Amino acid sequence: GHSIVFISHKLYEVMAITHRVIVLRHGKLAGRVETSATDRHKLAEMMVGAEVTAPKLAEKLPGPALLTLKRCTTPRRGNAPGLAGVSLELKAGQITGLAGVSGNGQAALADLIGGLEGPSSGEMIIEGASQSWSPRAALGAGIARIPEDRHKTGTIADFTITENAVLERYTDAPFSRRGWMNWRAAGDFARRIIDTYDVRCPGPEARIRLLSGGNMQKVILGRALEPAPRIILANQPVRGLDIGAVTFVHSRLIAARDEGAAVLLISEDLDEVMALSDVIHVIYEGHLSPAFPRGSMTPAELGTWMAGQGFERASDAA
Repeated sequence: GHSIVFISHKLYEVMAITHRVIVLRHGKLAGRVETSATDRHKLAEMMVGAEVTAPKLAEKLPGPALLTLKRCTTPRRGNAPGLAGVSLELKAGQITGLAGVSGNGQAALADLIGGLEGPSSGEMIIEGASQSWSPRAALGAGIARIPEDRHKTGTIADFTITENAVLERYTDAPFSRRGWMNWRAAGDFARRIIDTYDVRCPGPEARIRLLSGGNMQKVILGRALEPAPRIILANQPVRGLDIGAVTFVHSRLIAARDEGAAVLLISEDLDEVMALSDVIHVIYEGHLSPAFPRGSMTPAELGTWMAGQGFERASDAA
């Protein structure tokens, strides 16, 4: 007999358990409808204010490998597995999707590519050059990082949007000159991100903790993509975002791919991986599957690999 107000942007939840829906957009009432008289597509339109169309992945021949891992192994961390002899190629103009149940080595792979951890064995090669590894080396090699946790590792809550926008490049021109910060250039960069990525905020000097999760993610996305990186590590890039922000992030990743970037998409959402990836790997207990070309595997077949059932066959074949 209780009355319940349920607040969510996950439309499948809204459709599953509510009787009526009120949609807010930019602080104003955008729609009111009985749940039985609508669907997820119509609700998404009310949320965004326009028809929501998922970006399409056009056929494209990949270029050369920009980043190569050769039988890389990393230590186990607590209950989480490290990598077990992982070999991987990230090619120019290609989105490589990584599917898997959470906690099977995704974090270890992201930390390795992002420079937070070096391999205990194996080799990492970027555009033909073997790498010694650190976060600064990863940035210097042109790797853009969209981290898994935007609060813990993606931003500093009490810093401004401007400060967060230049976190990874504050020592580089045009943000630094002879050891001194050029705050005008930093502010211009932050304003460009705000305008280009439609960040809803009071301005570049606002504390980033005041932003919604979607707007915070847009700042991180702009920081990563505006320098036109060659290699993009996108780790759970749309976790917790509404349908409008999801569509925007996906479109920017596809645009970067179309411009020749090599993108590694790590996601626990199999639908997202299948929709955006040119090739798909599955990770299981630190082991990496072969590369499956787009459209060659059904969700059920990928699910079999995610449960570990394909890796014995792959090991026997090797």
